[in-house]
Amino acid sequence: MSKSVYSLVLNDDVVELVDKLARVNECSRSHMIEKILAEAVSYETPVIRANNLFDEIERLIGEGNMMRFLEEPSRYMASILSALPYRYNPAIKYNVELFPHSNYLGQLKITLRTQNPTLTSLVNAFYQLFTILEKRYYNPNAQYEFNGIKFIRVLDFPNVELTTEQLAELITEYVKNFNELLNIFLSNQEDEKVAFTLVEKRFNELFDREIII
Repeated sequence: MSKSVYSLVLNDDVVELVDKLARVNECSRSHMIEKILAEAVSYETPVIRANNLFDEIERLIGEGNMMRFLEEPSRYMASILSALPYRYNPAIKYNVELFPHSNYLGQLKITLRTQNPTLTSLVNAFYQLFTILEKRYYNPNAQYEFNGIKFIRVLDFPNVELTTEQLAELITEYVKNFNELLNIFLSNQEDEKVAFTLVEKRFNELFDREIII
């Protein structure tokens, strides 16, 4: 979305009220005016779309009790926390970042909060298994980066047109599915073959191949 500088003649009292709104929303005057105008003409700017998407993700996450939604300082970023079925229930963080001006929708960064080398090794094994399954059954063009405790999955734009609410549901389901598969893997860690088989079976039950990100 390109931007230009425009000269406007505005009432001082109106500008003062806009500035108050901008302070409340922690944004600039220009951003506040753009937001007001966009809402008036029913246009969804990248920031508005991100806000609406994260609001919907928060609502969807809130419907369960296994994961927790966290706001981030960036307008294009939010996080989801979950606990793993392992000793002391270590936390895993799913950070969703949107790219407002990119050929990609964004990225999902997954960070494991532990110093346990055994758990790190197990999770890294799951990351490798997940990438194999996803490329085989879901998205052969998926792009990743992972190094044991951190896993990054680039999110492609969906292959079909979706509303903001539908996109939020798709992202939320992706995170929930990943988390469920990781839990299955860790819950069956004593038998690697069984863990791999169960994860593969459940993967094919969870992922819809008609809509890909």
